[in-house]
Amino acid sequence: MKTDSTEFTINGPKEVQSDFLENGLKIITSLETAYTHPENHPVLSSPLELKQRWPQPQNLPQDGCDLSDIVDEAIKTIFSGYCNVSHPQYYGYISPKPLPISVLGDLLAEGLNQTPGAWRAGPAATVIEAETLCWLSQFIGYKQDVGKVPNGIFTSGGSMANASALKLARDTILGREVQDDGLVDSKFKPTVYISQEGHFSIWKALDFLGLGRTCLRRIEVGEDARIDLNKLEEQIQKDRQKGYKPICLVGTAGTSATASVDPLDSLAQVAKDYDMWFHVDAAAGGVFANIPETRQHFQGMNLADSVTLDPCKWLFVPFGIGCLLTKNGLELLKSFQATSHYWEDLSEPDLFQMGLPGTRQWRSLGLWMAFKHLGYNGYSKLLRNLLSVACHLAQAVKEHSSLELLQEPTLPVCCFRIGKSTQSLPLDTVNHLVQKLVVEKGQHYFTMLDWQEQTFFRVSLNNFTSNKHHVNSLISAIMEQLNHL
Repeated sequence: MKTDSTEFTINGPKEVQSDFLENGLKIITSLETAYTHPENHPVLSSPLELKQRWPQPQNLPQDGCDLSDIVDEAIKTIFSGYCNVSHPQYYGYISPKPLPISVLGDLLAEGLNQTPGAWRAGPAATVIEAETLCWLSQFIGYKQDVGKVPNGIFTSGGSMANASALKLARDTILGREVQDDGLVDSKFKPTVYISQEGHFSIWKALDFLGLGRTCLRRIEVGEDARIDLNKLEEQIQKDRQKGYKPICLVGTAGTSATASVDPLDSLAQVAKDYDMWFHVDAAAGGVFANIPETRQHFQGMNLADSVTLDPCKWLFVPFGIGCLLTKNGLELLKSFQATSHYWEDLSEPDLFQMGLPGTRQWRSLGLWMAFKHLGYNGYSKLLRNLLSVACHLAQAVKEHSSLELLQEPTLPVCCFRIGKSTQSLPLDTVNHLVQKLVVEKGQHYFTMLDWQEQTFFRVSLNNFTSNKHHVNSLISAIMEQLNHL
């Protein structure tokens, strides 16, 4: 029986199309306003109404509402509890203002619902994804051989990229039979090594993979927040004497606290000496590896067996995209390849065979378009500007008699504290109070860092529009609140 398709629409095809365009433009306009006039909103809004609502969700609507009203409600709700990453005075963690072109890329990819997971579900998406992986490698100077499959995968974020790298390390060092047999009756007692400043995603991944969190050895760091090589050697020797099998050494290129970079060249040699997989978690800092001002800090990263990157940090694309690069993509294929009776093998490039997800969002188009738009030189200019702003802030701190710098910035993160105060309160309390008061004003947002039993302000330059006068304003705001205590 022939059925009229308009029977299943609400207002008929013309009206639906009109609503889509009208409300799509409304959303784009709200984004454009947020990008160009970030001062219209506080840097962070967290109203009591939303805090009360989140543990008590509203009931499921039984009848539909007008699309325009829904869009209006969504926009109003979001801006009522809004982390304003577009504001040049937002210095929290590493949460960037996204490049508008990357947002348009994500919209196009998701609107057409293409996936690079399988060739037949998105041939162009698959090609563009592979090309973007290649460009990322070239951007950071990570040399790879061109093979039959891409030498890497895109993931949902840095955490999944790190988990994929640890699986690759496990499978390669312990032997491929572990993929079938598991570790329950294994003769191995694997160990993994990382600095105390390494990211928590590593021990979450070890738990996830069944290796267990206790297999991780978190090595002390020096005053510069970089891994202590002597302590690392001592721990490896102790473990070997007790019958443990070192399988992976993780170097951190851009710690979450201070953005420090481990001595990667030395770590590469240690990994080679003990036959370990060498993984570099460069989720935050890796994009600075091939920038002239910071290249020297990343010597040895090219020796890594695998590298994690997070383009949704200092490549300024929306959240939801991480990346794992490897020297040999065929090893990834061996670690994740799987199929079923319903899947017709057509010998096509199906990227779902190289990672954990099957069908997944196409998140690389926005990055591909951003690379096309900016090129290496354009991106380099944005990154170098943020470096110069961080160094300017550090210099301003050193010149201020009441402030104390933790260390010279390696990447665009600057940590400092109020080191002198006329208040009778402990200095840590003074720093917490000042940060709270400044943030409550709504014009600046920065976080706190506990470092070796002292409290510091942590200022991360995430926004490509942030400039020197913005950090000057931050120091003025801090001193104003200090004087009003």
